[in-house]
Amino acid sequence: MMSLRRRLREQTRDAHTSVDALFGQHDIATREGLSIALQAHAVALSRSLTALSGRQTFSYARTLRVMLAAIEADLATLRVNSPSADQVEVKDNDIHPLGLMYVIAGSRLGARILLSDIEASSDPDVASATRYFSCPESDEMWKNVSTTLKLWAGSEDEENRIIASAQMAFLWFETAHRSVQKAGIPA
Repeated sequence: MMSLRRRLREQTRDAHTSVDALFGQHDIATREGLSIALQAHAVALSRSLTALSGRQTFSYARTLRVMLAAIEADLATLRVNSPSADQVEVKDNDIHPLGLMYVIAGSRLGARILLSDIEASSDPDVASATRYFSCPESDEMWKNVSTTLKLWAGSEDEENRIIASAQMAFLWFETAHRSVQKAGIPA
């Protein structure tokens, strides 16, 4: 039987590629590119935090709050307003926290590479807006998610819910990105 982690990777590959392409079109070493990335992440993470409310996910929710505070600080450094989380209207009736956190924690794996691009910016404000991409709490999140997936022994129905939730999380990031671009929030 295929591991849950492998199923997640295989069944979300297209969504992952799509989201990477959307975010990859921006040069995060520029004020505009970093602002769009941060604003879209703020919208998607706020939506994710709302989806976790009322569930037994205290450590994940705490980490998301820390990440959102880091984004707020970076946007303030860039002198850019924070977007409204209300920009993303996606149903989350049956979101599974593990699928959601798989996407969020996994997105953090490339943060160190992106961080070096930001720090190398010729714009001093951009070069100092590094709190979100260097957020240490998010490193622990991937370790926790990875360990949980490695030890997974749940039912096939729950696995399917986890995979559907991961796909939904990618959709939230995609929708958040599009809403930020459509809103044309000035950078």
